[in-house]
Amino acid sequence: MLSRVVLVLSVAALLALPPLAAAQTIPVQPGPDSGISVVGSGIVLAQPNIARITLGVEAFDASLTNAQANAARSMDAVIAKLKSHGIADDDIRTTSYNVSPQYDTGRDPSATVLRGYQVQNLVEVRISNVGSLGQVLDDVVSAGATRIFGIRFDADNMEALKAQARDQAMQNARAKAEQLARGAGVTLGRAIAIQEADTGGVTPVRQQAAPAAAVGAAVTTPIQPGELQVQTTVHVVWAIQ
Repeated sequence: MLSRVVLVLSVAALLALPPLAAAQTIPVQPGPDSGISVVGSGIVLAQPNIARITLGVEAFDASLTNAQANAARSMDAVIAKLKSHGIADDDIRTTSYNVSPQYDTGRDPSATVLRGYQVQNLVEVRISNVGSLGQVLDDVVSAGATRIFGIRFDADNMEALKAQARDQAMQNARAKAEQLARGAGVTLGRAIAIQEADTGGVTPVRQQAAPAAAVGAAVTTPIQPGELQVQTTVHVVWAIQ
């Protein structure tokens, strides 16, 4: 009877012991994103040398044929004025041509009367001489333009500006990572993950207003292109040595 009790206690003790494999230490491999993670930013300022603007004409007449003819004559005059400033055909693009019936409504909403047609013709113009934009606007209005909107400024070397912004962002990221590595007492290794967050490119920056024209001098519509701010950010993970 005693030996049977001893045998039961021995088996219970063996079952209570942890598995042999559980006592072994298994090294944990670092994940691919382990290291020093930073975000760097780069900003480049540039002078715009291209302006894009939408402009056009509107004409109204009781006759649709007359309205179309009047709009065509006005647009021909506007385009001729644009070309007189050296703007090429390739830089003038039609973006919209609309014909809208116009109605008069009396006290009875169901008794509408057609009073004529409105014709609208819009073009987008690319102007490479930004300094002449004010004079161009004045001249096209004199030629018959009745709609002007959507002025946007750009640069013809945007890819080069974005490349500069990327270089600055990477330099900024490395400087941050090196500072963090020094503070942590480790050595910065190679970049193991890079992700760019292009913020869209261009942000207009205001510029100081031009001085007022002298009394008696010809007045030209003032246009201030300001500066372009090209910005990008990069998220970089650096290995630790």
